[in-house]
Amino acid sequence: MKLFNNFLEEEKQEEPVKIEDLHIVILGKGDQEGTFADLIQDATQKIGMKSTMVEVDEAFISSKDIEIGEVTIRNIDGEDKDITLNVENTIIFVRAGALHSLTAQALVSSLQTVGFFLINDLESMLLCDNKMSNAITMERGNVNIPRTSIVNNVKSIEEAHKNIGGKFPVIIKTLTGTQGVGVSKVNDMSSLVSVCQSLWKFNADVLLQEYLELKSDVRTLLVNGKIIGSAERVKQDSDEFRNNVHLGAKTLPYKLSDEEKQLVVSAARATRCSYCGVDHAKVGDKLYVLEVNGSPGIRSHFMGYDLETGESTRKISDIEILTDVLLFFTEEKRRRPLMRQEVGYIESIILDGMEENPIRAKFDTGNSASATMLHVDNMEIKGDSVIWQKNGNKFRSKILYISEPKRGLKEFDRRPVIEHGITFNNRKYTVELGLSEKDTASEMLVNRKLMTKFNISVHPNRLFVVSDVALRNDDSDH
Repeated sequence: MKLFNNFLEEEKQEEPVKIEDLHIVILGKGDQEGTFADLIQDATQKIGMKSTMVEVDEAFISSKDIEIGEVTIRNIDGEDKDITLNVENTIIFVRAGALHSLTAQALVSSLQTVGFFLINDLESMLLCDNKMSNAITMERGNVNIPRTSIVNNVKSIEEAHKNIGGKFPVIIKTLTGTQGVGVSKVNDMSSLVSVCQSLWKFNADVLLQEYLELKSDVRTLLVNGKIIGSAERVKQDSDEFRNNVHLGAKTLPYKLSDEEKQLVVSAARATRCSYCGVDHAKVGDKLYVLEVNGSPGIRSHFMGYDLETGESTRKISDIEILTDVLLFFTEEKRRRPLMRQEVGYIESIILDGMEENPIRAKFDTGNSASATMLHVDNMEIKGDSVIWQKNGNKFRSKILYISEPKRGLKEFDRRPVIEHGITFNNRKYTVELGLSEKDTASEMLVNRKLMTKFNISVHPNRLFVVSDVALRNDDSDH
């Protein structure tokens, strides 16, 4: 095999997307998102971005190419307007209106499958939209919440009431609903039964929650688990038990204590939201998270926070805080989709031309090499090409560049990097492979870059979760 000294093309570096090339898309129902859509438009114009509203009841995907990460959405405004979006430069805000029907959710899911960065993805949005799922998630994350119990028939009411303290008044909530809609306060058992029965007639799912006497609560906005702003919502009507802004609550900038910061950060992280509003309140000396909203409104006067230090800075307006949110996500590493598909630490991958003999690939989450390693039987450099053999199959490929992975500070190997077609989890990809003849414990080491392309996370104790078992041809784990 010839040395690589005469072929020292440097590894290609991807250019970051410029701010002016980023496209902000709002996915929801326009009649519900007027204020947010208007603020997005003002904020994007201020920093030189493009923004588009997509009506989920009107729009549909006419074509999509997962390989290049591109979709065309038609009829986005109900008047035949089309847009073409690419995963590299698009940020999609998924609003609550995009959850109101299975058809709308399918649109969100399709964009998520292609690989778009969604604020927030479908799973996080559905979790936040369902108050019981919200409560269970908080409990699982050891986040203090009001005692909560679900009721599904008359027989369950008394037991549920005991589980939340056995006192009146209590709060009745439908599992879905925003801005205080579907929330009632009842003062006795007969009213409790009556309200539940009325809601069940409309096929509503219902939960009970202990009543907390609140004069105000605090809405905190977070991006990727970092506090960006907080506001206290003080109710103005003494007869109104809800503190929602649209119901007349007054908002004031609010400075969080260290204990409050820890609480809201824990709540946001539990939902895995990229951007959310955490509502909490203090009753006596105890703090409670009331809910996490994946589609928070921002009609408030906020106290701003430094994203690096977490310290409060100054009072900022809603347009300023939304501008800060957008600027936060201009950095590419902050807008990577969550990996919801789980795979084993070893899976089968089929190389084009080797359909009968799947490769046993090890998913190496610590592997930052520029290209996924493929062990080959032999190879020979000829000009700008490499002739290589694998399991009796011979190929000729153009060399893209030379990869030089290291172990610690020492160079480990020099690999010609090629492009080759593969199939994984029933989907075809064209990927970069670094060819190596050195003795390795694995036939193929999948790097983080390819795992990102696959949009998967790795289970450390399972293998062959999404693929058939491949015969052993290496020393990787059973």
